[in-house]
Amino acid sequence: MTRLHIFQKVANVIVYLFFLSATVYSVVSPAHGDIGEGQTYITPSFWISYVWTLIHILLGGFVVYQWFEPAHDAAIHGVGWHFVISVLLSSAWLGLLKSGHELIAFIFVLLTASSVSYVFYNLEKNYTADSIWEKLFVHAPFSLWHGWIVFSAVINFFQVVSHTNEEGPSVLIRIFVILALVFLSSTAIGYVEYKKSKGDVTGALVIGLGLLAVFTNQHDPWIHWSALTFAIITLLYTARPFVFKLAGRQSDSEQAPLLG
Repeated sequence: MTRLHIFQKVANVIVYLFFLSATVYSVVSPAHGDIGEGQTYITPSFWISYVWTLIHILLGGFVVYQWFEPAHDAAIHGVGWHFVISVLLSSAWLGLLKSGHELIAFIFVLLTASSVSYVFYNLEKNYTADSIWEKLFVHAPFSLWHGWIVFSAVINFFQVVSHTNEEGPSVLIRIFVILALVFLSSTAIGYVEYKKSKGDVTGALVIGLGLLAVFTNQHDPWIHWSALTFAIITLLYTARPFVFKLAGRQSDSEQAPLLG
C-alpha cells in the first residue's frame, strides 16, 4: 500500500465523518428543505428517509472495510476519489435544500448522481464481489445510493417547478407526476434487467419503496393510486430474478435422477 493509497483512504474516512455530521445537521436543523419537505405532489412519506440511514451505515462499513486487503483494489481503483467527490457534492446538495435553494440544489443532485453512477457501473463491470463482505460493504452501499439519488433527483425537480396549493393539483401537474412515476418505475426495471444475471436489485428496491412512500403520502386519487400501481409493478419485478432463480433450482432438482 503506497502513501497515496493511505492518503486516499484517510480522506475517505474524513469526508465520511463530515458527511455524517452534515446529514445529522440537516435532520435536526429547524430550516426546511429535506427530501420529505418543501411539499409537492410527489413528495414521499418521511419513513423512506430510513433508506438514507441504511446507506450511511453501509458507507460507514465501507470506510472501515477499505483497510482490509480483499477490499483494496475495489476501494482504490473501483471507487477511487469518486467517494470523496460524491460525499462533498451530496453534502452541498443537502445544505442547499435546507437553505431553500431548490434550483441550485437540483444541479448538485445531478452532479452527485453522475459521480455515484460512475462508481456504481465501474464496480459492476470491473470489480465483481467475491465475498459477502464485498457485496455488503462495497457494492451494496453504492447500489442503494444510486437508486436513492435517482429517486431524490425526481423529488428535487418537482420542488423546483411546483408546490402544493389549496385547490389541489391541476390536470397538467397530475400528468407530469404520473410521467415521473413511469420514469422511476422504468428506471427500476432497467436496474433489474441490467443486473438480473447477478440477482442484485438493491437500486430497484429503493425506487420501489420510494414509489410506495409517494402512495402513502399523496391523497389526490390520480397520483395516490398511480403511485401504488407503479410501486406494485416495481416491487414485483424486483422479485422476478429471485423467483426465476428459485424456479430454476426446483426444475433442476426435478430433472435430477432420484438415485445417485
